[in-house]
Amino acid sequence: MNKVLRCTLLSALFVTSMVASVLAAPFQLPVAISTPSLDQINIAGYGGAAHSADVRFTINEDGSVGDIEVVKSSGISALDEALVEKISTWRFNPATDSNGNPVASSKTEYIDFNN
Repeated sequence: MNKVLRCTLLSALFVTSMVASVLAAPFQLPVAISTPSLDQINIAGYGGAAHSADVRFTINEDGSVGDIEVVKSSGISALDEALVEKISTWRFNPATDSNGNPVASSKTEYIDFNN
């Protein structure tokens, strides 16, 4: 009986720690405060053949953008580089945890060059 009780308590402790880790996820999502337009990138200057790109990046605890990665290329490497450079200037109010402390988060942005 003592062994069963111990297993039950250990299971409860494990579940409690899992719930705590889920609750530690960002409480407030990041909010963009400065995202200079991508319209300033002259698509026609790159051949005009690009349709879209997907870019993943980290929003750091200070709201700056880092670890920028083109996950789906526009097909034009110079345009991809211009996107990375432009997105590096974006600023956010960072995500926060349940205590209101800023935390890093990630975002993937779909860029449609046809709109």
